Order: sequence, then structure tokens, then C-alpha cells
Amino acid sequence: MDRTGVVVGEMGAYSKVKLLRHTACGNCGACQLGDDQKDVHLVAKNDVHAHVGDMVEVAMATDSVLSAAFIMYVIPLIALFAGLTAGYFLFQSSPNSEMFSGLLGLVLMVMAFFVIKMNDKHFMKSEKYTAQIMKILQTEHEGIIPLQ
Repeated sequence: MDRTGVVVGEMGAYSKVKLLRHTACGNCGACQLGDDQKDVHLVAKNDVHAHVGDMVEVAMATDSVLSAAFIMYVIPLIALFAGLTAGYFLFQSSPNSEMFSGLLGLVLMVMAFFVIKMNDKHFMKSEKYTAQIMKILQTEHEGIIPLQ
């Protein structure tokens, strides 16, 4: 995944980067629910010593992006279905079996999200899930015409 963005903050060896939206985002708007004003920010390792205002190329390995998406979306979905299935067998003799199995599924899904959130610091420390600034495309001062 290669994206272009602007450095908006520096945090030691890392920088906060505001990603520029793809042209396809203007047509879809699903990620921002149609709000063009919201920006996507991420923290990226800054080995190229970019500064605030620099336009940079940010990269993250595709397998890391897919792995993170699996952890964030598929594992809670599996927990939901596991809860629904377990609830079906546990509460099949109850008159409210559908409600109880649905609640069990929701509880397991929320627990999965909670466990993922508790391990958030572990993921943040991992180089696998950290974006990296690959190169500076334009410095803060390029393209500015001085007043005479």
C-alpha cells in the first residue's frame, strides 16, 4: 500500500501524516460517510527525516494491511458466529433461544473487540503494522515564490 500524504506532526523517530484522498474516494465517500472534510491520519516511521509540511510517500506492506484487516474485522465476525452457534445448541430448549443465542454472539463479538483493543500497544510496537515514510516528494519550501 503506497499513499501520498503531508507530515503534520513529528514525534521523535515517527511522524504524523495526513493522507491525501484518492480520486476514487471522491466518488464513493463510504469511508467518511460522505463527509469530504474528514482527513485520514496515521503514524509512520520517519527514517528519511521529513519535516512538518513535507509531502511524502508512505508505504505499508500489503500482507500487513491484509493481516490487520483480518484481525480487526474477521476475528470478531468469527466470534459472533461462534456465539450464535453455541447459543443455538445451549438454548435450543428455551422459548427465547434466538434471543439468547443472539445475545451470546454479540457478547463474544464485543469481547473479541475488547481483546484486540487490549493488545493495541503490542500491534503498535510491531514493525509489521507500522507504516513507513519511504521518500520526500516535495519539501515544505518547494514551489513557494518569494515576494519581491
